Amino acid sequence: MSWHAVVAALDDGDTFRSRVSVYLHPLAGRPIIWHVVSMLAESQPAPADVCVLHHASAAMQLPDSLPVPVRAQAVTDGSELVALRAAVTSPGLKLLVDGAAPLVARPTVVRMLRAAESSVVALTEGTLESAYLAVSGEGPALASADDPRHPAGAVPVAATFRDELIRVTNRHTLAAASSALHDRIIRAHEANGVSFVLPSTVWVDAEVRIGADTVIYPGAVLEGHTEIGSECVIGPYSRIVNASIGRGVELKGWNYITQTTIRNQAVLEPYVRRGFD
Repeated sequence: MSWHAVVAALDDGDTFRSRVSVYLHPLAGRPIIWHVVSMLAESQPAPADVCVLHHASAAMQLPDSLPVPVRAQAVTDGSELVALRAAVTSPGLKLLVDGAAPLVARPTVVRMLRAAESSVVALTEGTLESAYLAVSGEGPALASADDPRHPAGAVPVAATFRDELIRVTNRHTLAAASSALHDRIIRAHEANGVSFVLPSTVWVDAEVRIGADTVIYPGAVLEGHTEIGSECVIGPYSRIVNASIGRGVELKGWNYITQTTIRNQAVLEPYVRRGFD
């Protein structure tokens, strides 16, 4: 299956009361738009490319080292619909995704692409009058709509997971997306052999890596590009930021580790800090 992905990051985000674009607000250590683009680029089958449409005033922070080409296209105010139609108008299967829907999952994308081989389909928040989080279909059919983000007569497609329907429009929905993504991340680590004593109290960013048979105690915060080896014990209320923790390390608790490496089998007493020298 050959298809192209387009991400619409064109809302003004006034409800955030922030100088930062809604699409650039952090979610699990990365901008919201990063989660959308990464999901699309790493789908199977993979898209031929991913195009992100954004306002010129909000430069996008896009992932690098992805398996498909990703490009950002700046759009001037007032020309949003023209840009959307141009992005999807060529023949072939297109998937248009809302850049404020960071929890849309790959299984849903695959089902939308399959269904779009026979008609235009849409993932919505509920009824067809709700905002469309994603639409898929042949390019000319999408481009002929008054607004390609909301084509008339689209066939609804159910989400694989309920939390996919979260669209970040304000601080409250950002918190809801953060909570849902937290649960996804924790479950993924548990499936890879990591134990969390009280998972609801732990925060783990999207790009943190943890080895099997590691135990994470309550209150731990793991951020950035942190990598933790296997058979470690991360004690209560420890914070680890952009650090590398070797195999078999024990942090006894209330440790703060940043921008450094902890050797294999090391034991750090409570309240010890590393990376501040």
